[in-house]
Amino acid sequence: MPILFDHNSVTGVSQYFDYDPAKDTYYLTTTQDLSGMLDKIKQSRDNPDVWGKGVKEEWAHFASIPPVVEMQLKLKGIDIYNPDHTKALIKEINENYPYLKLTTKNG
Repeated sequence: MPILFDHNSVTGVSQYFDYDPAKDTYYLTTTQDLSGMLDKIKQSRDNPDVWGKGVKEEWAHFASIPPVVEMQLKLKGIDIYNPDHTKALIKEINENYPYLKLTTKNG
């Protein structure tokens, strides 16, 4: 049975520790409640004025990436802070994380 190892009340990220004696293996599992964040993302995506305003002001908020997804991307070799990974990041978001996009555009 997993035991709560750590919880960050600001980000909502929780880590659980578990041990499987049959396999003599330890597990750290990371979870995050994204329901509120996903609701806000959907509201922005459903409002074309949000994207239009950003484009007019020469910026556009393409996606919001929560910490738990950032860790998944890192495991795939994508560093969201590395400008050289932008193309791979946009492709990955379009293909596997479209629910994080604040627009219907493909970037």
